Amino acid sequence: MTVKVGIVGWGEIARVHASTLRKAGAQLRGVISRDGTGPDGVERFESLDAMLPHVDAVTIAVPNHLHADCCLAVVRAGRAVMVEKPLIISAEQLDRVEHALLAANVPIHVGFRLHWNPRLVLLRDALEHPVEINCTYEMGIDSLAADKNWTRQFAQTGGAFFTLGVHMLDLARWLLRLDGAPLSDLHASADGCADDVDYPLHAEVEGRGPSGARVVAVADTRGTLPYRIVVSVRDRDDPTPQRVELDASSEKIEYEAMMCDFVEATARRRVDRAGVREILQVHRELLRARTLSAASADPHPASSTAITPTETGALDR
Repeated sequence: MTVKVGIVGWGEIARVHASTLRKAGAQLRGVISRDGTGPDGVERFESLDAMLPHVDAVTIAVPNHLHADCCLAVVRAGRAVMVEKPLIISAEQLDRVEHALLAANVPIHVGFRLHWNPRLVLLRDALEHPVEINCTYEMGIDSLAADKNWTRQFAQTGGAFFTLGVHMLDLARWLLRLDGAPLSDLHASADGCADDVDYPLHAEVEGRGPSGARVVAVADTRGTLPYRIVVSVRDRDDPTPQRVELDASSEKIEYEAMMCDFVEATARRRVDRAGVREILQVHRELLRARTLSAASADPHPASSTAITPTETGALDR
């Protein structure tokens, strides 16, 4: 079976989707973009409703605030979906998607590409009794928002917790194999500002897994920091912390493996409800962390900032 895939958006990340989908053996059947552009030889559609009858699966590569509605539309049409992280950026969006995604009988994936980083896979396999996991993602806002000015807007990103922080909290939980179990003793903070960004640029979440292992997830988009991911793990039986430092050179490998898994899941109709529960739990904890941080430094507390969707396909990521 050749899996036919449509892409929502035609920005930088959508082009990565197209390249890696083809390498995975999928057929790129259609694209939706704000200006009607797309790859040569691929049909442009005006809307998801128009594209969905022609595809088996959809990948979503538009700004964060559009992810939830696009994902819901795809799932309700009975098609597999791979949505770039984050899945949601508000409590209202989480409420709307949770039941539908848990009940859906289709593959649902989120773009947590770090699960396919070879060094992180080896690190996870070697962990036996982890007692502390610290994951930090650094990428200055100027690099993060290059050609994507929407990335500077809280209403479209959800803030630092949902730009880079979502990768780090997911990664820490994945390394601990939490499988949907909640963190306890959750703490969070947010600080650091810039004149042209309307949310704090440094966010930190801390909690404890069921075993008591300490989890720390940090997103740092201040200034002109170069891309860097640092993972430090301490195991009960090994006093020397293990440290992995990554740069952008592994992204291609991660995306290719992630898309191969998505195409295979679509072909086999492999539904992972436990995986969906874990995805939802990551986002639930991020919402909680953002709320906790709002009392001190976040000028856009989740309880008072409206985050509303705009027309599907209005922007490309």
